[in-house]
Amino acid sequence: MTAKSKLIEKYPINAFVLLTLFISHVLNPIVVELLHILFPGLTFEFRAAQLNERSLINQYGGTIAALIVTLRLYGIHGLKSMLSFSRIRANTLFWLFISLLLPLFMILCSYYLAGISLNTLLNTLKDNWSFYLLIIAGFMLSAGLAEEFGWRGFLLPQLLKVSKPMTATFILFVIVSLWHFPALLAGWKGEPVWPWIVLSFPIAVVHSWLFFKSGGNIIVVAVLHACFDAQYSFYSHFIRDNAIPNTPFYQGWTYIILYCLLALAIIVITRGTLGFATSNFDLNRYFGEMKHRSNTKGVLTMD
Repeated sequence: MTAKSKLIEKYPINAFVLLTLFISHVLNPIVVELLHILFPGLTFEFRAAQLNERSLINQYGGTIAALIVTLRLYGIHGLKSMLSFSRIRANTLFWLFISLLLPLFMILCSYYLAGISLNTLLNTLKDNWSFYLLIIAGFMLSAGLAEEFGWRGFLLPQLLKVSKPMTATFILFVIVSLWHFPALLAGWKGEPVWPWIVLSFPIAVVHSWLFFKSGGNIIVVAVLHACFDAQYSFYSHFIRDNAIPNTPFYQGWTYIILYCLLALAIIVITRGTLGFATSNFDLNRYFGEMKHRSNTKGVLTMD
């Protein structure tokens, strides 16, 4: 076994984070520029879903890193074991339904409390439902499928080996925030940094809760991620900023407050477990057998 393999096996979380940052923020710009040199004029953009040729490898950085580390640690058997938790079963349909409707419910409440009538909101959705579904599909490519195999599929279960669900979720939130920082600071996302960070923690709590309650189903959290990102993108096309206060964030602080209240309710009701239980999500079976037997550590473990 090479020294590199031993390091990955001993520190899988560190390896995943470093590899994700390298792929997204070092390799991606190089590949994009090479493609532009080899294929002049190559470009595509679906602005409503933040989808373009400059960001695709960037957004899939975590998923690519998770695949590499998973295969190194657990082999193809481990990868198949992880994916088996994402099969659509009868009880999965309920959580898919929640993933689809919860973000829509939250944005409707937020706009309504900010002063937009419910009739206006529902009629906008009814009259433009095909565009709404198209945006969700776009965000499935640029966010849900791009990110969730890495964040919730690999990193969260790894963190659960060495920390409790709330701690694991907080660490995940910090790592995801750091990964987003270049885009936030450069203004590519068009969102202010601090309100975005405040909102991101309750969103991380909701994602963890749905991941655990759905039995570790990556598809469920990918749909939630895509639907969450799609809501404001959709409604902002029809309800302009001058119609309601959008400073410092969407609908003033309304959107952030609603998600903070939802996350608080989840934390209180689950007593901090965020729904994590062996009956829902068996961590011992999730990765299958180790490819190489050794003392595997995360970033927080000590001998």
